[in-house]
Amino acid sequence: MNNVRVTRERERESGAHMATVGKIRRFAELDVFTMTGTVVGQQGRTSTHLSSETTTHGGGGYLHQGSGFISAPTTRTSVSSSSTHHQRLFARKDDGDEFDVEFPDVQFGIREGHRVSVVCAGPKRTGRGHPMALVNHTTGNHQMLPARVNWILSNRIKLYAISAGAALLILAVIALSVSGSVTGGIMPVAFLIGGGVVAWEVFRWLTLYRQVRLEVENVAQSTLQKEEDPTRAA
Repeated sequence: MNNVRVTRERERESGAHMATVGKIRRFAELDVFTMTGTVVGQQGRTSTHLSSETTTHGGGGYLHQGSGFISAPTTRTSVSSSSTHHQRLFARKDDGDEFDVEFPDVQFGIREGHRVSVVCAGPKRTGRGHPMALVNHTTGNHQMLPARVNWILSNRIKLYAISAGAALLILAVIALSVSGSVTGGIMPVAFLIGGGVVAWEVFRWLTLYRQVRLEVENVAQSTLQKEEDPTRAA
């Protein structure tokens, strides 16, 4: 797990673990902040992920009074791999403090001397956040990592949806056993209530995801426009 580390004890930094950063359930709990500095060094590493899939085709046959045939199934295994390049940047802020951050598959070039900003997001109550976007003021590029938004969204919302679905199933079984009819009794009401709760929780989670993603993107754009590096390449 990649997080920003800042030298000041009281600095609002990305925590060492997701548990220390915390999660949000509402947009009002979101805190987005930036750290800006000049790149003084960088490191790179590559991680490889392997996956395999096995499929079986054919096989079978028949036997009758001691005669017939049996064919063995054909098994095929395919293996695929994907690589991710992780780039860790070390930057020095204007007050002399340094921080470092790691991003996967950065889509633009960065070298020592470039001025960069890191946009972090997390809950207000902890004052910490995960790095969500990288801005290069020198080249005028920025990149956001939407997948990291999930890092700060509370799983309780999903848990409520699952619980509502389980309650719906239980109510449906009870209604069926009491009424003896799939459409009778409280069956329609159970579906309406349970289905409505599930739909609402899913809608809430998707809405929160979009809100956080849009806010981080807006902050990244604003930071890029606000602090334009005078050495930016033409």
